[in-house]
Amino acid sequence: MKQLRRSLLMTACALLTGVATPSMAQEAKLTAVSFLPLNVNFGAQFKRWVDAVNERGKGVLQISAIGPDAMPPTEQANALKNGVVQMGFIAATYYVGMMWEGEVLPLGERPMKELRANGAWEYLDKLHREKLNAVLLGQIGDGVKMFVYTTKPAPAASADRPMDGLALRSVPIYKPFFDAIGARTVSMAPGEVYTALERNLVQGYGWPMWGLKDMGWLSITKYRYGPGFLGANTPILVNLDAWNRLNDRQRAFLQEMALWLDSEWPQWRAARDAEEDKLQSAAGVKYVDMGPGFAKRANDLRWTELQSHSPEHIAHLRKLMTR
Repeated sequence: MKQLRRSLLMTACALLTGVATPSMAQEAKLTAVSFLPLNVNFGAQFKRWVDAVNERGKGVLQISAIGPDAMPPTEQANALKNGVVQMGFIAATYYVGMMWEGEVLPLGERPMKELRANGAWEYLDKLHREKLNAVLLGQIGDGVKMFVYTTKPAPAASADRPMDGLALRSVPIYKPFFDAIGARTVSMAPGEVYTALERNLVQGYGWPMWGLKDMGWLSITKYRYGPGFLGANTPILVNLDAWNRLNDRQRAFLQEMALWLDSEWPQWRAARDAEEDKLQSAAGVKYVDMGPGFAKRANDLRWTELQSHSPEHIAHLRKLMTR
């Protein structure tokens, strides 16, 4: 009887003070920010994963996802690091000021299963915890490659500089490659690209296989040059302090959902690849195969650039992530 009274008293105190006993653990609620809108392209794939987490995690953990309209991508990494948001789907290019090593993700040549097994993922997770105050939970975009798209045929003045004389919209991740193949690189926001193409201010751009229709560029694009290079890999991150506040069951559930994504992603990717290829073909976009050296050159240049910023870590990660 005394034990029963004591248990009832502890429960009452917990209810009054808002402190949960182990048997009364609260459902965790996390806010996740995405660098892309949640209704298009890779942002929609992240939302698809979030929806699966929320469906399976009722009573355990729920995620509320917000997009760049609620928080600009340039502010998201700091917000995640400082705990303003608890999760992030943020391209590593947005946190190079804190760590360069995240930029190796688009260069990986091994599937997630191998990266988790050979220590590459653990090594990257440790660096994210130390430099970004974040747990590296998973990624979306693995295997989706970048291409060069143009509105006119490449001059191909030489095999070494096939884009000689063209102006291409570029971002830091592939600028060294564009410079090497002879293009004049131009920096501009995605929302400015269509007008720039229409007015011939640029004659092309770099972009993944996905999303030309979403961005409104499909009707004006005529050529896609490959094979695909680099990748569209974007990490799913959890603020380390928020992670530590979760209980064992909640952390295990998130890890389980990350592994579930590893197994589901190849099917999601294959379906979307087929859809995008069909859209481009129907719009008359012609694929031009530049040979295996095209992609290798892009990847090697990026590895070299990253290694100049973090020699020890990048060299080790390259051994683990490439074949």
